[in-house]
Amino acid sequence: MGFLTKRQRVLIGLIHEFRQKNMSSNIAVVKGLFILKEEERMDDMIKFYSFLPYKYGPFSYDCYRDLNTLMAEGYITRDEKAATQKGMEIVGEMDQKTSQKIKNTASKFQSPTHIKNYVYKHYPYYTIKSELVPHEEKKAKFGIFTIGYEGHNIDSFLNILIQNEIDILIDVRKNPFSMNFSFSQKKLSDYLDKVEIKYRHIPELGIKGELRKNLNSEKDYKELFVMYENTTVKEHSKEIREIIELGKTNRIALMCFEKELHHCHRSVLSQHIETEGIGVTHI
Repeated sequence: MGFLTKRQRVLIGLIHEFRQKNMSSNIAVVKGLFILKEEERMDDMIKFYSFLPYKYGPFSYDCYRDLNTLMAEGYITRDEKAATQKGMEIVGEMDQKTSQKIKNTASKFQSPTHIKNYVYKHYPYYTIKSELVPHEEKKAKFGIFTIGYEGHNIDSFLNILIQNEIDILIDVRKNPFSMNFSFSQKKLSDYLDKVEIKYRHIPELGIKGELRKNLNSEKDYKELFVMYENTTVKEHSKEIREIIELGKTNRIALMCFEKELHHCHRSVLSQHIETEGIGVTHI
C-alpha cells in the first residue's frame, strides 16, 4: 500500500484504543468514528467519514472498505479487532491532537452496548432504519427532486437521499459510468437497494459525453442546453411524462454528475417539468 490516508490512521488508532477497553467490535468502532465526527469535530481537521442511517445506527460504507483494505495490507488483524505490529507503528506516529481526540472518545464508553445506547439516545435520526428499535412508518408528500453527486462520497450522497425521503432515484446520465466507482450503475444500484431506494436509468434523457467537451464559458453551456431542449427534450416527451407520473405517487430524484444545477442538463428537464405546474426541488 503506497500510503495510508489520515482517516485510515485514525481508524487504526480507534481500533487499538477500543481493544484496550475490550470494546472490539466493528459496530462499536463505526459508532466511535461517528462520535469522533460529531463531538470531536474530526472532520474539521481531516477529510473524514460520512455516515447514513442503516440497520444498526450510523453506518459508513467507506469505513468498511477501509477496514478490508487495512486487514489485507496487514495493519489490523484478520478479525479486524486489533492493530498488528505494523498497525502499532502507525499508532505510535500519530500526532498528539488526533491521539487525544481518540482517547477522549474511547473514555466516554465502557462497552459496545454503552456506545450503542448513547448514540441511539443522542442521535435519533440515525435510528430511523435501525432493526434494533421500533419506528413509525411515515410517508412523506410526493414530489420531484434533482441531485448531482459531484463532491459526494457514497455515504454523504445516500444520506441526503434518506434525509429527503427519496424512494426512486432516476439516473439521467447517458453513460452511467463514473471515475468514482461507487457511482457507476451496478455499484450505485446495489447501494441504493440496501437502503430501500429503487434505481431507474433513463439514458434517452442524457447528453453524449463528446458534446460536453470544451465547455469553457456560460455561453457554451447555454448553447448546449438550448440544443438539448430542442432535440432530446422534444424527442423524448414520453420519458419525461413517465417521470412526471412517477412523481405523483413517489418521491423521486433526477440524478446526474454536476453539483451546480445550471451546469447540468437536469436544469432543463426541471424547467420543462415546471411548465406543467409541478414544482421541482434541488437538493
